[in-house]
Amino acid sequence: MPRAQTASRQAPHPLPNAAPNPAPNAAAHRASDPGRAPQAGATTPRPRRPRRPVNGVVTLDRRHLYILPTRSGLGFAVLLMAMLTTSLNYNISLGFALTFLLVGIGMSCMWMAYRNLLDLEISAGPVSPPFAGDVAEFALQVANHDGGARIGVEAVVSRGGTADAAPALTLDGLGQGVLAVRMDAPRRGRLALPRVTVSSRFPFGLFRVWSYADFPVATCVYPAPDRHAPPLPVVAQPDADSDDGDLGVVSDDGIDQLRKYRPGDPLHRIAWKHSARTGRWLSRTGQVPRQPGCWIDWDSLPLTMDTEARLSRLCAWVLAAGDQFDIGLRLPGVEIPPGHGAAHRRACLEALAIWPERRAA
Repeated sequence: MPRAQTASRQAPHPLPNAAPNPAPNAAAHRASDPGRAPQAGATTPRPRRPRRPVNGVVTLDRRHLYILPTRSGLGFAVLLMAMLTTSLNYNISLGFALTFLLVGIGMSCMWMAYRNLLDLEISAGPVSPPFAGDVAEFALQVANHDGGARIGVEAVVSRGGTADAAPALTLDGLGQGVLAVRMDAPRRGRLALPRVTVSSRFPFGLFRVWSYADFPVATCVYPAPDRHAPPLPVVAQPDADSDDGDLGVVSDDGIDQLRKYRPGDPLHRIAWKHSARTGRWLSRTGQVPRQPGCWIDWDSLPLTMDTEARLSRLCAWVLAAGDQFDIGLRLPGVEIPPGHGAAHRRACLEALAIWPERRAA
């Protein structure tokens, strides 16, 4: 009996109007509902949201600026604590004055460091395609719409950066500038610009202020040209109408085709200067002489060469042609007709850079 009474006192009966404990059911409901948002304070991993540009511009506003002391700043804080402790122990008035003066300077440095990046506008600029093994340099346009100067602005990438960082940028009031971002390009293909960190340690390096920007910018990395490539295989394309001794010269309007004067040619077609210089009548045909051309063919290379060596050889030939020849490019699944000029050369180099992606497309 005493044991029964003791047990009844230790475990009292629940009140008739008391509600049951909903904690187990609520926990089970939360576990079975994966789409339910976690409560505040729950330790869940937060994904890093990209900082996309708005209308092509990323503004470094107050909500996206971060500041922390550097190693020099931490050392400066330790020195101030030591000075304050010494002044308290020995009751040194000048020590208090010097300590509080340095504290005020440190607080001013923190505000100036934060102000150095505030409200800067950054946009993506042009990028020149590099060759494999070189350094790709992306250009960021930085605009300062404030009257104060911005000093020591730097930009680095989160991955793939070079050891030789680009120089810092200094902007005058209401000025604009270009901030270079350098990346290693070890292999050919497409190279996208990763997350960029814009930072500054102005004025004394006690604090580091930084922000992030994600630009949808990419470039093509061309194959490294073969340094020991043989001469370009050029095949001349003779003109069928050149049986009368056509002569290609450069006139004031560009390249012109001159031929012997024929009875009935209009007077405005007669090349008076060239006729006086050569002593015979010459007429302009108004036709540009056909350039010698060739096909840069994948199948013309030895079978012992691997893929990258073939692409390097073809890249060297495309560069060697310049604007003097009409060149065409043949790759497995890709054929670019003969042509010349900067746009045609860029199309050939891009085809070499992204092959076989273009063939698959």
